Amino acid sequence: MPREIAISRIFSLTLCAVIACGGSDSGPTVPAEKTCQQDPSQSKCVTTPPVTTMLRSLAAAKSRSFGVAVDATFFGTNPAAYDTVVAHEFNMIVAGNVMKWSSIHRDGRYQYRWTNPDAMVAFAQANGMKVRGHTLAWYQQNPAWLTSTTWNPETLKVVLKEHVDSVVGHYKGKVAAWDIVNEAINDGSGTLRTTGSPWATTIGPSYIDLAFKEARAADPATQLFYNDYNLEFPGVKQDSAFAMISGMKARGVPIDGIGFQSHFQVNADGTGVPSKDVLVATFNRFAALGLKIHITELDIRVRTPGATSAELSAQTQGFSNVVSACLAVSACEAIVVWGLNDGESWIPGTFPGYGQALLFDDSFGKKATYNAVSAALGGS
Repeated sequence: MPREIAISRIFSLTLCAVIACGGSDSGPTVPAEKTCQQDPSQSKCVTTPPVTTMLRSLAAAKSRSFGVAVDATFFGTNPAAYDTVVAHEFNMIVAGNVMKWSSIHRDGRYQYRWTNPDAMVAFAQANGMKVRGHTLAWYQQNPAWLTSTTWNPETLKVVLKEHVDSVVGHYKGKVAAWDIVNEAINDGSGTLRTTGSPWATTIGPSYIDLAFKEARAADPATQLFYNDYNLEFPGVKQDSAFAMISGMKARGVPIDGIGFQSHFQVNADGTGVPSKDVLVATFNRFAALGLKIHITELDIRVRTPGATSAELSAQTQGFSNVVSACLAVSACEAIVVWGLNDGESWIPGTFPGYGQALLFDDSFGKKATYNAVSAALGGS
């Protein structure tokens, strides 16, 4: 984003908070009828749905945060319709990509790119939203200068500490929680993931403790999370995560919570999403370690095209299960959906033949999945 666009955007976000963008959770601040904003890059008019009872209001009434991950559209030059829905419906925001190493630390060891994540944090502050930071140590989306260099373990430890100090320190007091380490455990075996990871292959498992300790030093007030997928069902991976975090707690490593990504797929027979009871048992298992629970990347994909009515029903029930399970466990503080609308979802590109995994369609219309979430939160 050019500097002049970023400055203009931050100004508009502040103005937005004053006149239209719902800085509180007390109720809707836009007319009941649909509004239309013309997108110069398209020939059609993009509509935003009427706001009756916002998800953010319903979640706040339950002492929960309901958030969304934002990406390219949010950081574009004309994101007004998109941003309106984000500001009205959610009270937490997460960067899908712009806080990852390949974006924020792309150009060299001592060079950082703050413009886009700064704009997101400013938007959150202007609209009464919390921020989750994502992510500080992962095996993917690392810049070439990092992955193409042969590091000795001690030097790479310094590089990791520099990154955590710089990024967490830059947002000290502005980010409520960070995904410190992401996806460190292999599926199936439950072993430490080494493939593709400069951290695990060069430093070894101690990189996890190091990242958490450094983050605590950089911002003592932010919550520190381990984040992973396929932990929701009982099994080897869940057991490995439990053992890893138990060991961290025993060693005095500062960890406040665990993030369950919750990327689910509805199968042809309607299976694939855990029941409320399974989720409650899982959340309580980790809460017993003294951890906060966040559902960090929720989406539920179905076959496209041609999902049956039974599959779509299983999808809406799945969203209801997740929300209801979070409400049933006091340690569960936040639910985040991984993207605003189906058009920006990562699912079709990664799982061909699947999609429609979110709460809004491409024109920001509320789907049955939205209604299921709203009802689970206590909406009418």
